[in-house]
Amino acid sequence: MTSFNGTTVISRGSRPSPITPTKLDFHFVNAGAQIDPFQVCSVHIFRNTQFGAPDAYIDLSAGSTNYGLVSSVATNMLFHNYKRNDVGVKVGFDANVSACATENEYAGDLRYSASSIFREGPGRFSVILQPSGFYYATSAAANGWVAGYNNTASATGGYLDIWTVVDTEASRAQIYVNTFTLGTANTIGITGPLEVTTTNKLVQRYIELGSKKRVQVKTELVVDNEPIKESIRNLLETGALISDASMRIVKLNDSPALTSRVMIHDFNDTAANTNLDSNGQISYLWDTNSIAAKYSDDLLGGARGVYEITVKYDVVEETIFSRKFNLIVR
Repeated sequence: MTSFNGTTVISRGSRPSPITPTKLDFHFVNAGAQIDPFQVCSVHIFRNTQFGAPDAYIDLSAGSTNYGLVSSVATNMLFHNYKRNDVGVKVGFDANVSACATENEYAGDLRYSASSIFREGPGRFSVILQPSGFYYATSAAANGWVAGYNNTASATGGYLDIWTVVDTEASRAQIYVNTFTLGTANTIGITGPLEVTTTNKLVQRYIELGSKKRVQVKTELVVDNEPIKESIRNLLETGALISDASMRIVKLNDSPALTSRVMIHDFNDTAANTNLDSNGQISYLWDTNSIAAKYSDDLLGGARGVYEITVKYDVVEETIFSRKFNLIVR
């Protein structure tokens, strides 16, 4: 599990279910770098009926101007960017990346909030599949925002999310097809509160100054409840119980002329960009080119040296702080 603007959501790789908002991410990579395409036109959700092949939903008519794109007659659920007038009222849809919503515009209790495509950073986009969401049709009038599609991904099973993207201005739109599965893996019933023991381990020991590197912390879970079946225990212990991860980075100095503990990034600074994979590994992409003290009255003493890494995350009803790990920037 993870958090999106303070609301708990489940990413596609963390065994989402139909009863919890599902976060579907899309990363646009060109020549090894994440960059924004010219337009993110739409995202469609379909049942996966052909082992991941999208042919049933694609216009394959020879000579069609939409050949290779999502068919206009396919029954689907759509996500779009809003177009707004000069006073902020929705008047249609806008495919340009500049029209994408930001994370702080998402409200988990709004039935229409999932209709946006959210931009989280350069080349990073997400849609939130709401259990009770409705989705506007492309023909929505300026003054007639009537829900065109119910959430059709309301049952367990396999689905496709098809992203229609224009890479560069004047280029032809193309589709990117991904798969995800909605199951019941995160839904269990037990006779008492879960008792969980966690341990953490920092993967890196050294990072070169000037590099941009993911600081990774592995998390292992042990479910201590005896009555839980072994099969369910093994599933939970893969990381399904972890949510809302963040990381703190502190510079440590021995010299009495320097501040002994210099805050670089606190938990609130990293929460939005800390990743949590389906195996419980917590990671944060740290750009060592931009190391600077968080507070102006702290004396850093240079970027090289020993740093203290701590991760924070929630497990069921508990908030856990890992032990402090030392990492050397050299």
